[in-house]
Amino acid sequence: MKLALQNPKYLIVIGLAVFLCITGVTFFTGRFLEDRMNKTADFAERNVYRQKILVFQYEFDNLFKGMQVATTLFPELKADISDERLMQNLGTVLLSDEKVKKAWYAIIRGNDTSFVYLVRNAASFKQVPMPKYVKGWAKQQFLANDTSNVRGIQTKISPALHLLTASNAIESDRGRLLTGLDIDLVELQHAFALVDERGQSYAIIVDENGVCITSPDEKQIGKQLFHPKQDTLFNQVTPYGRTKSEKVASDFLQLPVTRYYFPNTINGLNWTIIVDIPGFLLDDLTDIRTYSIYIGLLSAAIILGLIWLYQRKWQKEFLLRREVEVNRQELLMEKQELKLLAETHGKDNAMLQLSKLKEKVNPHFLFNSLSSLNALIAEDTELAKAFVLKLSRVYRYVLESYPSGLAPVADELRFMKEYFFLLKIRFGDALEPLDIQVDESLMKGEIPFMSLQTLIENAVKHNMLSKEKPLKITVRTEKNKIIVSNNLQLRTDVKDSGKQGLSYLKSTYSYFGNQDFSFGIEEEHFRCYLPVLHLTE
Repeated sequence: MKLALQNPKYLIVIGLAVFLCITGVTFFTGRFLEDRMNKTADFAERNVYRQKILVFQYEFDNLFKGMQVATTLFPELKADISDERLMQNLGTVLLSDEKVKKAWYAIIRGNDTSFVYLVRNAASFKQVPMPKYVKGWAKQQFLANDTSNVRGIQTKISPALHLLTASNAIESDRGRLLTGLDIDLVELQHAFALVDERGQSYAIIVDENGVCITSPDEKQIGKQLFHPKQDTLFNQVTPYGRTKSEKVASDFLQLPVTRYYFPNTINGLNWTIIVDIPGFLLDDLTDIRTYSIYIGLLSAAIILGLIWLYQRKWQKEFLLRREVEVNRQELLMEKQELKLLAETHGKDNAMLQLSKLKEKVNPHFLFNSLSSLNALIAEDTELAKAFVLKLSRVYRYVLESYPSGLAPVADELRFMKEYFFLLKIRFGDALEPLDIQVDESLMKGEIPFMSLQTLIENAVKHNMLSKEKPLKITVRTEKNKIIVSNNLQLRTDVKDSGKQGLSYLKSTYSYFGNQDFSFGIEEEHFRCYLPVLHLTE
């Protein structure tokens, strides 16, 4: 009498149930993950651009604050105060912000006008002759009817681009005072770069004519980036109304970004702040969901195959027991013949396939990667997303098929960088950045599949890593060989000798008739020499 599991009908029902369960779980989990990630990305973007706007508003307020304080201070000064004392008082407030390197003021007393130009030095500031372009700007502002708190204009003074500003004139017993700043826009951009170093976006500021004031791409400074009268989106937004945004390609990052426009009045300057936020790399979520479904299908097929094997074994068990003694000698002889045949004709290729298969199902590496990801999710969301992307690319490459057992050098280098990124997240400062110097002429050559990753893994596995003694790995070329080297800090608690990976590489090169592969300890470094093969030549 057959058990229920021996009946083919039950086998089909069980297999179908397993298939539907795994497929459903992976599909709905992927959809849920994608929806959550999109909502998280939208929320994060809103907080990022708001923070960037506040930062720049604060910095420009500080930049122009000295002029406002000077206009308040001037009427309060005594009429008989010396010119030297007046310069010290006004210079202190005009140069109060460290980003301000040069400032000026002019005083009209009847028919007499005095111009003072101040330059910051290491100790304080000093008076120097006023440049002609600044004096010309100051004279124009005395005649201006503009009532804005601050006025500004860009001027090209070779080799730099300057922003000249001026405040409203103020009257007192000493005369009529006008103050202003002379700002090198490239130096200003350098200062802004240090203000928000960890920001997840970058800002571009343009004046009312669409000319760039600041930008992380310094080549854009002084150029007209927009035409306010023509750009519809540029004109539609309001400072406190609904924010307008669009998806554009960033020339600076070479990536798609979400661009937000904020017309913003900074002390009377009708400038617009444009914030670009890089995409959160969610495109690969679809691939992750697809691969999850593939994994589910593969799991269902494996389970179904195991059940089928179980049934076959059950049916044949009795016959096998009767025949086992009769065929034992014959099986032993066949095994010996197969072993001899494998060693003679296919040993190298079998080792190659075995090594590839083991790397594809390495649960220890996956466990460590998921542990690192778990820590990153709460600590650094952006880095966690990048980590997931790199992990998916690593396993995608592992699943690639290279029937010959060889892969292009360019592919291997790219895969090694993805793999090293995951290790760097895990070990931090205990693992120094990868030093890669590979000759471009070798990129189209071939080396054993996953060879660079194998050597990186061995270096990390067999050496001690710490912030005090970090592990340094270099990849360089010498003639037609790639040399992978690391400093020796050997561990004593590694059970596996690591020879399996090196034996795999040696066998692969032997299989292709190349005997130049070598490795060993040289000057307190472990070095491995990988010949680059050019089989198509």
